[in-house]
Amino acid sequence: MEQSNITYDHIALEAMKIIMQMTTREMLTPLNRLKRWLGIEHTSSTIGITYDSLAAKAHDIADAMVAERQRRGKVGNTENE
Repeated sequence: MEQSNITYDHIALEAMKIIMQMTTREMLTPLNRLKRWLGIEHTSSTIGITYDSLAAKAHDIADAMVAERQRRGKVGNTENE
């Protein structure tokens, strides 16, 4: 059962990484874009989701993936993915 917990945590971690890549983006003003292009120090901010909602979404994905794996195991489906 220990391995199942590690697998679940790994699935949730991978889901978090993908969600963060999809939802976090850097906000640059046109002046800061020019500064970046010229290699001058500039300020920027990021927008995205909160840590709580990120964790909840990642665990929802992990729950769904584990449930699907269990369902396929019960059905006897042995296809490789």
